[in-house]
Amino acid sequence: MDFYKQYQSGLRLVAVHMDCYTVSLGVFVDVGCVREDKAHNGYSHFIEHLVFKGTDKRTCLQISEEIDDMGANINAYTSKDSTCFYTKSVAEDLEKCMDVLSDMYFNASVPQEELEREKGVVTEEIKMCEDTPDDVSQDLVSAALFYGQPLGQTILGSIDNIRRSDRQSILNFKRAHYVPTATVVAVCGKFDDDALDKLVQRYFENHCEKSLSVPDAEPQVKYHARFLHKFKQTEQAHLQLAWGGFSLKDGERFANNMLASVLGGGLSSRLNQVIREQHGLAYSVYAYPSYYVNCGTFEIYMGLSPENSDKACRLVKEQIDRLVCDGITPRELERARMQAVNALYMNVESNMTLMRLYGRSMLKLNERFDVEKEVSKYRLITVSDVNNVARHIFAQPHASAYVGPKVDGYNAVSQIKFDVEKTDRTRGV
Repeated sequence: MDFYKQYQSGLRLVAVHMDCYTVSLGVFVDVGCVREDKAHNGYSHFIEHLVFKGTDKRTCLQISEEIDDMGANINAYTSKDSTCFYTKSVAEDLEKCMDVLSDMYFNASVPQEELEREKGVVTEEIKMCEDTPDDVSQDLVSAALFYGQPLGQTILGSIDNIRRSDRQSILNFKRAHYVPTATVVAVCGKFDDDALDKLVQRYFENHCEKSLSVPDAEPQVKYHARFLHKFKQTEQAHLQLAWGGFSLKDGERFANNMLASVLGGGLSSRLNQVIREQHGLAYSVYAYPSYYVNCGTFEIYMGLSPENSDKACRLVKEQIDRLVCDGITPRELERARMQAVNALYMNVESNMTLMRLYGRSMLKLNERFDVEKEVSKYRLITVSDVNNVARHIFAQPHASAYVGPKVDGYNAVSQIKFDVEKTDRTRGV
């Protein structure tokens, strides 16, 4: 049983009951690099850090001490299209956690000394990611597929942007995006509906400006078939391919998830069996989709020795051409269905995971997440549905990325030509 309410300010609350001792609380804000221009790329993530650094009534240390004193957890994350602050506590401490999160949300003071100190922390985080080549390849292929567009930017932004930022520009950005119509409070676990409603009114709604203005829609995107690379002295080469996919709103995403499972989603998947098990070329090879409001991606990643790149790329081509030509088998469909359905059931046993699913669904789609509705969609998928999605995805030119040593043939991943007949359907334009 779930509970939903939209307040006068435009703030939304979505909550779901679980029979447990704990409760997870999340505050979702509709901001990420998708809403950043080049000069402000990285601000969403930087603000995520800075709200922990003190408010008008709590220091950075006091925020940490209050949470630790009750044995609760507090954290946050920023994705390409949203930011989330969350806690997990015993049910009796929900009000204390909501007090802390609302104070951070509304009253982050961004002291100058903390701002300068945190610039160093985020700069080190960016450098850490630069030393993680699979992260670099993910960022590069995104930049290639969404070339010159907000979604092609990194979540962390550039070191120069962080170093140049000042307190006023940070507060102006936060003020523009941390608005009630772009905010969702999500709760999952043990709580009382009426009591929760009063808490949200007390700690959030009563502090919201009563503006019903709606944030601008996320920008439309266009897919590109570019190749980007970065030479690094690593033992492995990291190869990535990306195609335009489906959006959060598209019903095809269920078949798309099953396609990713068949092609590169588990030990029995085609790419894992051929590239890893039969040829021993890679320890890690997988396929996965991503979904946004106006678009999506379908990606393949491989980490392997540079001298094996060309052979691995030929095998990827063979497997995709075979999949498109012959389609998936009924057994593969049933295996993918079981993986999707049971993964959902296992995930929603965690009130933290369920809170995130409800929060994201309400934030991005203005819909309540429904586990059984999701499961029913998977149960209706046919072999033909998955095959149609495969033809659509792989009929498009692909973007690609290479991270690794400078060797002959480093661009092999960009040279693959898939034998797929073009479809009339277009997306992301």
